[in-house]
Amino acid sequence: MTVLDTQISCFDTTWNPSTGCTKVSAGCDNCYAEAIAKRFFGGFDLRLYPERLAETRKFRPLKGADGAPYPRRVFVNSMSDLWHPGVPDEFLTAVFDAIAGHPTTIFVCLTKRASRLRAFGERRWQGGVPENLWLGVTAETATTANRIDQLRRLKDAVGPFTAYVNVEPLLEPVPGHDFSGIDWVGVGGEAGARARPCAEDWVRDVVDRAHGAGAAVWFKSWGRWENNPAWPQAQGKTKKARKQDLVDRGLELLPEEHGGATLDGRLVQELPSAFARMRERLVAGRG
Repeated sequence: MTVLDTQISCFDTTWNPSTGCTKVSAGCDNCYAEAIAKRFFGGFDLRLYPERLAETRKFRPLKGADGAPYPRRVFVNSMSDLWHPGVPDEFLTAVFDAIAGHPTTIFVCLTKRASRLRAFGERRWQGGVPENLWLGVTAETATTANRIDQLRRLKDAVGPFTAYVNVEPLLEPVPGHDFSGIDWVGVGGEAGARARPCAEDWVRDVVDRAHGAGAAVWFKSWGRWENNPAWPQAQGKTKKARKQDLVDRGLELLPEEHGGATLDGRLVQELPSAFARMRERLVAGRG
């Protein structure tokens, strides 16, 4: 649970300098991290692990199929929220000091506590946010649109950085979400035994409006097969057979994702421009 390869398609690795959290909005109701922690680690109370800060040295560039290096994308705190009120500013400072020492690795920090992110960020990054640090908020319902505003205000205050909005689990239409000034938008349905519905038109609206604002988009998955718009066409007596039928007919391109990840006959897996810039420097040997 410290440093792990991940099945989250838009990241390569997860790293948890803290674990545990408390619920703040509807997206937390069926928290996968809480379920894992309670099942395997005896609880979900907030815990800090300062000894894990040294693990950043493990995050070296990866190699693509062509042998060329590319920056590893590390999802920070897949098992917690770095801006939880129980995490002291001193610990946050230590985390970002550790991250600053590894400029060839991308660290993605995501929160539902956007006000604290903004307040801390305006103090911490008066001289600018490092290019390898991508800061983001989760905005899974219409009522969480203000988190995007807080992220945008931080960008206005400290200067350009890769701003990430994660619209996952997408639980309802979010027509009020404004993606202007946002660099990367992730979207997907909820997975798990208690997963709630996610409609095709909700997803398409997020993708279209994010593209309209100039953001790169990564559609992670439908969350459950019942959400997949191709599922009613699937033939077979078992779920496994029905999934294979969709694959055989080219209606699902990524069946290993929860519910598949095909939207309008294609995968939407885009990365923001900072990734290409960092990759180009690695290929050129400039780091």
